[in-house]
Amino acid sequence: MLSHFTVHLPASLRKVATVLALLAGVIYSHHACAQQKIAFPSMEYANKFEMAKKPGKPVEIFGYLSMPTIPVSGKIPVVIIAHGSAGIEAKDTGFWAPYFNKLGFASFVVDSFTPRGVTSTVDDQGMVSNAADTADAFFALKLIAADPRFDAGKVGIIGFSRGSLAANETSIKTFRDNVLRADKNLQFAFHIPVYAGCQNSRYRKNGSFDRTGAPMLFLMGSKDDYTPAKFCLDQIKGLQEEYPGVIDYRVYEGANHSFDNNQGAHYLQMGTSTRDCPMVETDVPSWSRSVVPTGQRLLPAEENRMYKDCVKRGVTVGSYDSKYRNLAAKDIEDFLRQIKMID
Repeated sequence: MLSHFTVHLPASLRKVATVLALLAGVIYSHHACAQQKIAFPSMEYANKFEMAKKPGKPVEIFGYLSMPTIPVSGKIPVVIIAHGSAGIEAKDTGFWAPYFNKLGFASFVVDSFTPRGVTSTVDDQGMVSNAADTADAFFALKLIAADPRFDAGKVGIIGFSRGSLAANETSIKTFRDNVLRADKNLQFAFHIPVYAGCQNSRYRKNGSFDRTGAPMLFLMGSKDDYTPAKFCLDQIKGLQEEYPGVIDYRVYEGANHSFDNNQGAHYLQMGTSTRDCPMVETDVPSWSRSVVPTGQRLLPAEENRMYKDCVKRGVTVGSYDSKYRNLAAKDIEDFLRQIKMID
């Protein structure tokens, strides 16, 4: 049996003990919201045709996991965060990851660039395959779903700019089925594409948009000259007709691209945009490509010439304050509450 006893310390030692106790509290608090680097296997695809049709080549990437900072009963829901063309930014790990942690989610910020030896694709999007972010997100889902701490049925994804393609296109069943193969029963519980590029994200299979039907929230800026909202609005209209009641969107008046980055608006002279290009749709079974809404078929050589002429450089990004980020944060919380992901 242990007996209760009291140790009487000198005043100087009591001060030391108090400081150590405070430090222990700080260390514990730090680790409660610390971001843990985790490596995991993904697959490399040269393009989206391969992602839809062929096996990939193994590649190891990593992400940063942080846990909820409020009590959670039962298994923990998770949000995968897919970064933009500048790679992981302070806003991703410093605002959005803690934001979801405060709502009771674990967050996993996936780095699709550093493991591939790239820091940014702003000047040249071809430096990393445009299928990489989506494939990485699928394998992040597989990793999280296999962890007994987490609720495999409550794993969502949010993506920004280039990463918004992952947030959008991980809802496409053909991509999911080919990439995950034996694990194709997995799917994201929700998708939040933020200032997405929607011109090349129209995939149709037997007249369907070929989506999982999971809830989606698109967030866009009215002044976005990088990935204009109008292209997403056209796609969203079709998605709402096919999947009623689960597709929502917001367009923030006056907001630029990267409106959640509150470090000031600035002009990227070398940033490439397809804002002057037509919307293109892919028929998944045949992989034929056509211009929307004319239906003009595009042979690969014709498409290459088209993009050579229509792609422009020079885009405006960022915001001078947190106005739009705060609006987005509120709209996301309302969306998560509406789809019963939070109380």
